[in-house]
Amino acid sequence: MKKICYFINSDWYFELHWLERAKKAKEQGYEVHIITNFLDDKVWRRFDENGFHCHDIKIDAQSFSPLNFLSTLFLSRKTVNKIKPNVLHCITIKACLIGGLIAKANNIPVILSFVGLGRVFMDGGKSIKCIRKIILSLYRFIVKNKKCTLMFEHEDDKQKLLSLLKVNGLHTVIINGAGVNPDVYRYSLENTNVNPVVLFASRLLWSKGIGDLVEVKKRLQSKGVIFELKVAGIITADDPDAVPLTTIDEWNKAGLITWLGHSNNVYELIKDSNIVALPSVYAEGIPRILLEACSVGRSCIAYDVGGCHSLIRNNINGVIVPKKDIDNLECQVEYLINNPKIRMHMGIKGRQYINEKFTSEIILRDTLAVYQSLM
Repeated sequence: MKKICYFINSDWYFELHWLERAKKAKEQGYEVHIITNFLDDKVWRRFDENGFHCHDIKIDAQSFSPLNFLSTLFLSRKTVNKIKPNVLHCITIKACLIGGLIAKANNIPVILSFVGLGRVFMDGGKSIKCIRKIILSLYRFIVKNKKCTLMFEHEDDKQKLLSLLKVNGLHTVIINGAGVNPDVYRYSLENTNVNPVVLFASRLLWSKGIGDLVEVKKRLQSKGVIFELKVAGIITADDPDAVPLTTIDEWNKAGLITWLGHSNNVYELIKDSNIVALPSVYAEGIPRILLEACSVGRSCIAYDVGGCHSLIRNNINGVIVPKKDIDNLECQVEYLINNPKIRMHMGIKGRQYINEKFTSEIILRDTLAVYQSLM
């Protein structure tokens, strides 16, 4: 039986964004292995119940320590050598670096998935620029493996990384995000008989734009524009970019947001909203919340970053705002709040676009085709 091994730094991230692809691979007859940092025994059990082979490796995604990197490399190589995969599929920066080095040394076909380039490829200080140079040097070495495929979620990331790598003849492919099941995220007309609801549902990071939305809420509230800003998501306390829970509590008590915490029923959150907003400056892939919002038929507001404008077409299925232009963001939120017919039209267009390019069926088909091409 052919073996596919997924290598990723986070169990919850794999379950949220990659589980359906792993299930499809198993359904197609592959033996599926998952190497990740298992922090939740329940996730391990769910993976095990799906027939996946789980391997726990302590990957510290936030650490830039060379000793930590080498230790993880050594342990991961032992695990990969034991599995002997036909394809090693690496997701997230540290997994791509470590897995890429292992694959090159062992002559294994490898996929490096760039689900957004991440904060290390955003503007930063001297330390970030230094880390970026080291990462690019490692990537240049790794991609010289003729069995290496670079997988991107949108053209912007592809062009940016290729321009930085300056290596010719690379094998690349674009898969349009994680996809969304339109039968699960069913189209639903919004409720226009209540005060409008703007939904933010994402990791609680400053770079995801929650601070900008709260500022917009303050401004519009002072002008008498009535709407509710609902906030749901995961707090990653170990992330230096994380919004502190104390700040979330303060906003909630002040009536600036309605804090919903982590939700396992995002469909209902979207269905109960009128607008979905993600003013992110993060180096995004294609954000799952925007895929789901478009599928349900909600207009979206996002900053002009690659992963967002690959899905949200300005004034068609939502609004694209220049990065960090809070004045413009305020105007566009107010505009959509005051124009329910335009929101409805955008929602219809969003649903159509999902069915054309972004359904989970399309994503699963295209991903499996890449696996088959490497066998």
